Amino acid sequence: MKSPHRFIIYGAGAIGSVFGGMLARAGHQVILVGRGPHMAAVREKGLVMDGLLGNYLVKDIETYTDLSGITGTLPVEAVFISVKSNGTADAIRDLCQSGLVGDDTLVVSLQNGLGNLEQIRDAFGPDRSLGGRVIFGAEVVEPGHVHVSVWADKVLIGGPDVGHHPREALPKGVTASRSLAQTLTMSGIETEFDPNIEAALWGKVLYNIGLNPLSALLEVPYGELGIEESARALLVELMKEAFSVASREVTLPWKSADEYLDLFFTRLLPSTESHHSSMLQDLERGRETEIEGITGQVIKRADTLGIPVPVNRVVYGLVKAKVAMAKMSRD
Repeated sequence: MKSPHRFIIYGAGAIGSVFGGMLARAGHQVILVGRGPHMAAVREKGLVMDGLLGNYLVKDIETYTDLSGITGTLPVEAVFISVKSNGTADAIRDLCQSGLVGDDTLVVSLQNGLGNLEQIRDAFGPDRSLGGRVIFGAEVVEPGHVHVSVWADKVLIGGPDVGHHPREALPKGVTASRSLAQTLTMSGIETEFDPNIEAALWGKVLYNIGLNPLSALLEVPYGELGIEESARALLVELMKEAFSVASREVTLPWKSADEYLDLFFTRLLPSTESHHSSMLQDLERGRETEIEGITGQVIKRADTLGIPVPVNRVVYGLVKAKVAMAKMSRD
């Protein structure tokens, strides 16, 4: 292997821990920044990873609950932001104040929803701000133990606009993006560079727009949403509405919503049928959901474009109400 790189995983929950653990297992220096109990368990006993990427115990990973105690002279190759979308602004502020993000450090969003990459670009510039399309599922079984339960497709990474540059004048971030994708693949997470990452991120929103909120509202795994007639009809309408917005913003790889729906029901949904949404997990743990970054962003963009999305508005309201009622019952 080439000389090891140094990576920071900011928001090392389930997905972030998988990225950090696989990179550390491949010999890279990894710093996990996350919640206290999970970080303490990893520091004391190592990170247990099992499931679809293999079964491993990875030791000697640096762990912190914030950025203040991080030292070391090796430059940081990349920071992976893996917080919930409602925590993006705070993560960017902390990173900007930390002094850990050098001039050549890549900043990569591994998050759900829309709007995260735009915020990162505003803070760090477009050339080294990358979006990651992550469509595998993982959960923290207990502090120090993550389980990869779903693998729907490879990870995609991209960011710098390559559409208007001659090949000999591509942004330097493109080369860095491709190198990072190769590093992740060699570490056991199959990853490709995508020159049209905005479309890939929209593709994940199409996947999430129905599954995430409906799984949370109905408290069922994804697969049951495709079987029950009324739930399936809601899935279809939610995705069709989102597709109409996405097709006005980016060039999608599907010619129509029906073409995407065929892919969704024949390949994507079957590969994730046993998975419970992260939104449901957030509700069960009394945490804020990512409804704003997913459905809220679709509604916001639909309003700007003058596109009606009535089913998404109803589902958005129901999730907000469920969150509020759960809070009332706790209080």
